[in-house]
Amino acid sequence: MRQRYKKPNLIYNTLKLSSSILDFFIKNKRLFLILILCCSVFFFVLVRFQRMFFTASLILLASVSMIYQRYSKYANYFGFELCMMATVLTGLVYGSYFGAFTGFVSIFAALILSGNFKHSSFISVLTLPLIGAIVPFFSNLPLLYIGLLMTILYDAIILPLYVMLGSRIYSSIIFFITHVFFNYWIFSTIAPFIYTLMTI
Repeated sequence: MRQRYKKPNLIYNTLKLSSSILDFFIKNKRLFLILILCCSVFFFVLVRFQRMFFTASLILLASVSMIYQRYSKYANYFGFELCMMATVLTGLVYGSYFGAFTGFVSIFAALILSGNFKHSSFISVLTLPLIGAIVPFFSNLPLLYIGLLMTILYDAIILPLYVMLGSRIYSSIIFFITHVFFNYWIFSTIAPFIYTLMTI
């Protein structure tokens, strides 16, 4: 007896969904034209205002990258944030002014959104723009090296100052280790892809 079965899999479901979406747009020509118009406007803005687009996008990404700290009082011990990546990339591609601006806005917004902004936070708020301003001077180095160097330099400035203002030494050590390793991963995986898009 012939066995009949058709077991849906990921490829089958993806093709079926794609076909349904295509049929929907073919039947709704007005919506299809609106979609094409929106895509055209998006690409025009991307090409015409590339600096503004990437700077704003990276600032937004960096600003929300520390929200996880709202949910644990120990979360700020860990250096998981995207402000360094945003600052280094904009400074490297668009120059010192963009780097300093991105560094200031992204870390300020990230600290506010994470609920960790206090008087001592001005150490970070003033130091990250400095990092963004000096990034172009290291443009002859590979991106990974620049990212790690800027991370270590940033930590070398802020952590002793935070300790002087009352932070615990062991929490600063944890932050330093996790910050360096996290940025090693960021600048060896995600950052090169974004950098390529920014320099097309």
